[in-house]
Amino acid sequence: MKTMKSTVARLFALCLTVAMVLSMATMGAFAATIEKVDQTGKVTVIGSANDVGATVNLYKIINVNMVNANGSIQPKDPMYIWNTNVAQWVKDNYATYIDASNNNAVTEEFSKADAATLGAFYQDLRDSGKLGTAAKTVKLESTSATISDVAMGQYLVTASKTGNTYNPATATLYPVWSDSSKSWELNDATVVLKSKGGIDKNVEGEKGDNSDNSDNSDLGYAVGDTVTYRLDVAIPVYPEAGPNEIIYTDFKVGDSMGKGLDFGGLESVKVYANTSPDDYVEDDLVGAADLIYTITAQTNGFEIVFNYDAVKTAVSACTYVHVVYTATLNEDAFEEDVLGNKAYVGVNTNPYDKGSYEKTEVEKEVYTYGFTVTKVGEDGKLLPDVEFKLYSDEACANEIKFVDKGNGVYTKATEEQITSNKNIADALVTNKNGQFQVQGLDCGTYYLKETKAADGYVLPGDIITVTLVDNEPDGKLDDCTVTGSTVLKKDPLVSPLIIGEDNETIKEGDNIFEFQVKNDKPGFNLPTTGGMGTVLFTAGGLVIMACGAALVLVTLKKKKAED
Repeated sequence: MKTMKSTVARLFALCLTVAMVLSMATMGAFAATIEKVDQTGKVTVIGSANDVGATVNLYKIINVNMVNANGSIQPKDPMYIWNTNVAQWVKDNYATYIDASNNNAVTEEFSKADAATLGAFYQDLRDSGKLGTAAKTVKLESTSATISDVAMGQYLVTASKTGNTYNPATATLYPVWSDSSKSWELNDATVVLKSKGGIDKNVEGEKGDNSDNSDNSDLGYAVGDTVTYRLDVAIPVYPEAGPNEIIYTDFKVGDSMGKGLDFGGLESVKVYANTSPDDYVEDDLVGAADLIYTITAQTNGFEIVFNYDAVKTAVSACTYVHVVYTATLNEDAFEEDVLGNKAYVGVNTNPYDKGSYEKTEVEKEVYTYGFTVTKVGEDGKLLPDVEFKLYSDEACANEIKFVDKGNGVYTKATEEQITSNKNIADALVTNKNGQFQVQGLDCGTYYLKETKAADGYVLPGDIITVTLVDNEPDGKLDDCTVTGSTVLKKDPLVSPLIIGEDNETIKEGDNIFEFQVKNDKPGFNLPTTGGMGTVLFTAGGLVIMACGAALVLVTLKKKKAED
């Protein structure tokens, strides 16, 4: 009997430990006498305003071994058994938590695991793909939902909602002996959802006013354009600290720019709070004066550390903070993967564990584009040293300036570079392989004018029109067009490899449009005099005149001799 009581006591302690794990609060809400082995209870899921719309799934992972012993419903050793779906996975990955020789019983080792260890276990189990079909599913239409007819056992609780990332929770419906009623009772369970932090990132507003191509669509960005970002961050919900409890309430928001973006500085950062995840009017927002935080500069970015208690006191009705800031595309913006910048929100996923601080990252990409021109002669010969200029208007009055990067590569110049005349190219010149590439443009229509032809070739008289289109936008050009009488290859979105100086590859990619342009040699030479017949007649007349002159001279000489 003593052994039985000891076992029950250990298993009961196991339940209590499980009930205190990461991101979960299970408490007795209602106790009912267990009258049948398949008795069910209720699980209440509690979230915050940020969690409305989330889908919650309950996956059964531990069964309760209940029997009818001569009319008395009671647990039987082993009281807790791993569910069939997950038993083999537990055996393969957490062997000390399962006694395979005793009906896959849950071991005492499991009950002794601390919150951090259990948190890792539940995350691994969630990601294992072994959970099977959810026993219960509910969508939060408000901040809470009650699920009825839930069988005894422990459930892994997962939640999903766009913009939010949730840690797994657990809900346990387990038998508890009542000394007052002298019977086993079943307590309902309550689960408090804990999100890692909901964060979304948007690009808002118009493009920078310094765009040379103001008529272009707002699908992409050019070097020198300013991008305005907005982070929509769910304010985390932490429990109140109980007697002798310490609650860790970290709440941080930040962003770090790639090298193709120049952060606008701390002075560009604005912080607001309200109840909307994305739709708001700036004048209606609670301003930074009512939010307590510190902001520090990071490498090409920033980090905001909120005073959680002060935030909840100052803006108790608000559920979101919004962080607005700017960045400008620089001359490195065209290179691969340099425009990515990861914003994040950091919170304590387990408020009782100081070491549970985690970041949830989100990335919002902006794109820039370019095109490559290959200049060829009539016979397909590649023509070096041909000069062009690019304009944003059909009249070719507004020239777009570029920085010469070498090897026929030109990047759109910023206003600062233009003002300082730093490496500004006089023209776009084809390299030894007859090619040049312009980078850092936004989508829209451009006008390319040849200003100096290759030696021995004729300067074309028309203008080439190039239109860059990204319909998504997703950084991949599509439906681009190029028109002009000298264009040989129209609408080519894929072309052969381009080789520059020292066999260096000029950049190719989905954000580059490529086409060929030809030069003509003069078609014929104009005659310098009249036709051939005129020449012959002239030559014949000269002979006759010479003969006549000779005859006159002979006659005069003969007459003189006779005299």
